[in-house]
Amino acid sequence: MLPHLYRLKPVVLAAVFVMLTALFSGCVGKTPFTDNAQLVPGRVVETLSSSVTLSLRSAEKHISGRGFMVYRRPDQMRLILLSPFGTTVMEAQLTGDRLTLAYPADGVAYQGRIKDLPAATGQRGFTMLRWVLDSEPPVGAPASGVVEQQASQGGQEQITIKDGVVLEKSLKSGELVRYRNHTVLAGVRLPLELQMESAEGDRIRLVLEEPEVNTELEEQMFTVPLNGLRLFPLSQLKAR
Repeated sequence: MLPHLYRLKPVVLAAVFVMLTALFSGCVGKTPFTDNAQLVPGRVVETLSSSVTLSLRSAEKHISGRGFMVYRRPDQMRLILLSPFGTTVMEAQLTGDRLTLAYPADGVAYQGRIKDLPAATGQRGFTMLRWVLDSEPPVGAPASGVVEQQASQGGQEQITIKDGVVLEKSLKSGELVRYRNHTVLAGVRLPLELQMESAEGDRIRLVLEEPEVNTELEEQMFTVPLNGLRLFPLSQLKAR
């Protein structure tokens, strides 16, 4: 049996969430190979809610877990990770560049800007977020093929395009983003499987299970309950 995410240290969970946000934000509404007859021109994902399965594979371990995620365009996301017994291990809320991480079992929560995360907790993931969000085909690129250009944050990137849509991006430094298992929901394209590889070889895989697209989501669904938790600056997040 694979170990579950509840065994991860807080700093690792923080990194997983930031990189997961990068993957999801960059992929929504941008994947090909679906039945175009179901698509509604100009329609995009405004909201999404879904049960999720999340796995992290590194050189040292392979960890998996389940949870729930909600998203609202352009920059609101909340993720809840559960233990095998159904209790909450971690809650994360992202609004713009502000991040809240709560660990109910430890009685603590952290808040601040993503840039305040200590380097070991996902600073690299935030850089990836900016890169993945820049996911439009380059001007003058072919409808299908592979092109190279200067990446938005520097360095060379390679972009794989099919039917006018970015399918995969990679950096010379080793980062890679893939969009897989595409479907059409509520008239928009959506990848049900999201993948990312870090330069260090860590792999994150997110699978959306029975997602609902463009339904009304109440504001409270994006709020992490902090009652009874000790609140600290995000800069103090560290392994314990």
